[in-house]
Amino acid sequence: MIEWMQRHKKWLVITIWISTISFIAAGMVGWGSYNFSLSEGKVAKVGEIEVTQRQLQNRYRQIYAQYNTNGNLDEQQAKDLGLDRLALNSLIEQALLQNFALDLGLRVTHEEIAKEITMLDYFQKDGKFDKTLYKDLLKQNNIKPSDFENDVRDDLLVKKVASLISFGKTTPLEQKTFSFPLLIADDVKINILSKDQIKIKLSSNEIKEFWEKNKTKFKTPIEYRIDYVLIDELSQNPKEEELKTLYENTKGKYVDEEGNIQEYAKVKNRVLEEQRAIMAEDQALREYIALKKAKEIYGSEKILIEGDKSFGVEVLEALESGKVGDTTKPIKTNLGFITFKMIEKKPQAIKAYEDAKVEAKQLLQEEKEKEALEKLAQSGIKGGFEGKIINSINALEERKIQGLNQEEARILIAKILTSSSAREYVLFGDKAVLFEILKQRTIIDQKLTQKANQEVKQVLDYYKGQIVSKEFYKYLKNKYKIIYFKNLG
Repeated sequence: MIEWMQRHKKWLVITIWISTISFIAAGMVGWGSYNFSLSEGKVAKVGEIEVTQRQLQNRYRQIYAQYNTNGNLDEQQAKDLGLDRLALNSLIEQALLQNFALDLGLRVTHEEIAKEITMLDYFQKDGKFDKTLYKDLLKQNNIKPSDFENDVRDDLLVKKVASLISFGKTTPLEQKTFSFPLLIADDVKINILSKDQIKIKLSSNEIKEFWEKNKTKFKTPIEYRIDYVLIDELSQNPKEEELKTLYENTKGKYVDEEGNIQEYAKVKNRVLEEQRAIMAEDQALREYIALKKAKEIYGSEKILIEGDKSFGVEVLEALESGKVGDTTKPIKTNLGFITFKMIEKKPQAIKAYEDAKVEAKQLLQEEKEKEALEKLAQSGIKGGFEGKIINSINALEERKIQGLNQEEARILIAKILTSSSAREYVLFGDKAVLFEILKQRTIIDQKLTQKANQEVKQVLDYYKGQIVSKEFYKYLKNKYKIIYFKNLG
């Protein structure tokens, strides 16, 4: 669970039961569901702890909600991502920790559970815990108070045992050992070679010969001729009653940062956008049926070229997989909902030499320039070169190097600091950078030393935590028997 929490700490650092509360506050609409269909209400048994179907369903919804922050995740995508397995694994690992906590003699009192619940903002009214609000919110989401309080207890138990175990805390000696390479600085000499220093002349015969050898690189793109109908969402004019009905049916989606449902007036524009989308999709579905039945051109004709994303990636994928005569169901795009029929699909064809000559010349030119640039760099490395001196290149300070952009400078510095040779070169698209390490020394600057220790500690803490948690859970899995009542696959 610790390893899983590291990967998803954005929300799992918040406790399990707070995630449950967030689920309550936001409502169930659009948060995903999964029919696990497990017998006897038990998913698994870990040691003495049972994992129930209710827990699995709730955990799945929590994970689904976190992956569905943009609202575009559907159930098939969730299945492809393995969210059901992820939910089960997190509960298994939680149960392992619970067993370990109980063996250590740790317990959670009723007073501790009550204290945690009464501190939650979701159950407070006028700054105080409201028992009626508490019961109403749980009832609205079909959660028994006893089940919710058990979730709180389980979470507090996990927190107690986790607080006793040191995950990822490195020692001063480890920090000093691993920070030492960061405190090495190099004085270097560099020389930047540009393609402008190279003159390449290509004959017509060379270009044609190159085209002959590489014909398959020069093809006409696939062309798609379609008959389409595009429904603009902004053209839809929903009535006020429709907007209010949609809000009432889905208001669990309209929550503020604290998890409180926002009033209709505050989210009316969002509701309007959603209702327009619903109406546009409904109209597009009717157009799809008419387009599919049509024997002649029904909408507008358009030719799209392979790679054309004017209607978006999803439309392009549908074109690539579609066949002539196919009618595609409405697809949501930035322009609205589009439905189309494939009228013609013209395949790729090798271009004639005259049509490909300019492309072939450019590609051959680039290859020749790269070869010449690399030979020039190799010659400089072998025979020596003049250049500019740059002192104290190190991993802790970002440096600007004249003639290079920031990304190129980072790549060059990384190469210098990891080079096993005194002289080397780095090739970029239109240039080559030669460098020679003249001197190497240890940094004694106190601020940089402190920075090195901080950066190393952060990285070491993380990776040491990964290793320790992995071994810890391996130990727990050997200690407590895990029985699955049904395999999710």
